[in-house]
Amino acid sequence: MSKVTTKISPISNLPLILPTVLLTASLELIIYNILKIAINNYDLLKYPLGLTQELPPSYWISEVILILSMIFTIRNYKLMSKRQYSILYGIQFVLIMFNTYFVFYFINPVFILSRDELGHSSEVILLLIKHTTLLNPATYQAYYPFGFIYGAYAFIFSGLTPLEYFIYLGPMIYPIFQFIIGYEVIRQFLSSPMSEIGGLVLILSSMPFYVAEWSPQLMSYNLLLPIFLLFALIVKRGGFRFIPLLIVLSALTGLTDIATFASAITIDIATLVFIKKIGKFNIRYIGYTALLTAMVYVYWTFFNPLASGALGGDHFLLNNLINVIESIFLPQATKNLVLPTSKLVYTFIPPSPYHFVSVASKLLQGLIFLSMPLMIFLYKLIRKRTNSELWLLFVLGSSLILMQSIVGLTNNVSNVLTRMIPQAMVFYTVILVLSLANRKTLSLIFMIFLILDIPLSVLGYAMIATSEHSPPAAFYGGALLGKYGIPSVSTYEFCEVVNEYHGQMVPPYNLLPKDIEYTGPYIATLIYYFSGPTVNSYEKYYNSVIQNKSIILNSGEMIVALKY
Repeated sequence: MSKVTTKISPISNLPLILPTVLLTASLELIIYNILKIAINNYDLLKYPLGLTQELPPSYWISEVILILSMIFTIRNYKLMSKRQYSILYGIQFVLIMFNTYFVFYFINPVFILSRDELGHSSEVILLLIKHTTLLNPATYQAYYPFGFIYGAYAFIFSGLTPLEYFIYLGPMIYPIFQFIIGYEVIRQFLSSPMSEIGGLVLILSSMPFYVAEWSPQLMSYNLLLPIFLLFALIVKRGGFRFIPLLIVLSALTGLTDIATFASAITIDIATLVFIKKIGKFNIRYIGYTALLTAMVYVYWTFFNPLASGALGGDHFLLNNLINVIESIFLPQATKNLVLPTSKLVYTFIPPSPYHFVSVASKLLQGLIFLSMPLMIFLYKLIRKRTNSELWLLFVLGSSLILMQSIVGLTNNVSNVLTRMIPQAMVFYTVILVLSLANRKTLSLIFMIFLILDIPLSVLGYAMIATSEHSPPAAFYGGALLGKYGIPSVSTYEFCEVVNEYHGQMVPPYNLLPKDIEYTGPYIATLIYYFSGPTVNSYEKYYNSVIQNKSIILNSGEMIVALKY
C-alpha cells in the first residue's frame, strides 16, 4: 500500500508571509530608531508640533508598516491557523503599544519629569519612609490614601530602584496593563478577528489621553480596568462568583478619588441590574459582598499602618458629595461648592498657541471616536436594530462620560478629560466594531482611516510630552540641587526623598524657593509652551539673571541663580 504524501504549496503560506515580512521590517526600524534617534534639547520655536514634527521619517515609516502588518493579519484571519494568528497578532499588539508610546522614553527617557507625576512619585517614596499617611494629611487625605499605597506596594514588589521604577518602568508598564485589560474586556463581546480591530481602535482612540496616567498616585485609576473586566466576565460568561470581588475592588476605589469611585459604582449598578434582568440575581451575593466589603474597609482604615488617616479621606469624600447635593437642591448653598468655571475657558482655549494645539488635537481625537459609536447607536435605534447588549454598552459608555464630566466641572476638567474618553471607549469600541462586521468595504475604509489617524493620535500628547520634558542636563542639575536641599523646578522633591529613602543625609543649604531664580533653555521651553512665544520678555529676564545674579549651578539646560 503506497503512502499518500501531501505537498504544501508555497502559495498557501502567502497570508502568513506578507504580515510577517512587514512585522520584521517594522521591528528592524524600531530598533534603528532606538539606537539612532536622539532629541535632547527640544526647541519649541523651531518645532511647534512637538515630537510629531521633530521625529524623523524612519519613525513614521515604522509606525505605518506595523499597522499595515496588523491589518493584513486581521484580514487573513481565516487563512491562518489559530496558533499562527495568535502569535503574530500578539507580537504586533505589544509592538504597536511600544512604538506608539514608549519609543519616546528611549529617545529621551526623562522627558516627563517636569510633570506632577514625579511629585506623586516622591509622595509614594515618602509614604514608604514614614509608614503612615497621618504625617501628611493634606496630601494623602485629599487624594485618598489607597492610590499612594497601591503605588508603594507595586514599587516594593518590582525590586527596582526608585529611578528605575518611577522614571523608566512605571511610565511604560501602567499603560500596557490598562490596554491589555481593556482588550480583554473587548474580547468578551467580540470574537476574532473583530476583537483585534477593537484592540487597535482602543489604542489609537485613547493614545492622547493615557500619557499622563502613569503616576503611582493614579494607579488607583488602574483598578477600574479589572472592574470593567469582571463586569464583562459576569454578564458574558456567567461568572457570578466574581461579584464579591467586583464590589470589594469598587470599595477600594472609594479610598482613592471620587471620579474613580463614581465610575466603579456605575459599573456595579449596571452589573446588578443586568443580572436581575436575566433572572440570575441572588440576594446572597449582596450579603456576602457587604460583609467582605466591610472587612476590607475596617482593615484599611483602622489596622493598616500605611493607611492610617484613611478615615479623614472618606470624610473629605462625603463632605464633597454632600456639598454637591446641597448645591443642586439648595441654590443658596452653592457657596459650599467651588466650581472651576473661571478656568474653564482657559482649559479648552489656552492662551499659548502651542498649548492650544495640544488641547485642540486631543478634543478633536476624542470627538471623532466618541461621535462615531454615538451615531451608529442612534442609527440602529431609529432602524429598531438595537438589543439589550447594545443598550448596555451604550448606557455604560454614556454614563461614564456624563458622570466624569460632572466630576470634572466640580473638580478638574483637564484631568478628568484624560480618563473619561479611554473609559468610555472600552465600551464604545464594541459598538463601533460591531458595525463593521461582515462589511468588507466599510472595514477596509475604516482601516485606512486608522492609518491616517496616527499623526493626530501622536500629536495629542507629543506636544505636552516634549514641551514639558526635562532634558538629561536639566534632570542631573535637579538631582544635584536635590542632594543639597535646593528646590528646583521639577526634580528637587523626587531626588530629595530618593536620597532619604537610601538613608543618605541631605546637607542643609539654608536656601528657600524665594531665594532662587531659574533660567536656561529648559525654562524657556516651559515658558513658551504655557505662555506663548514671548521671546522678547524671556530674553530680557534671561539677560537680567545672567548679568545681575550669582549663578550657583549651570547644567547646560538649566541655570540656577541666587536673587541676592
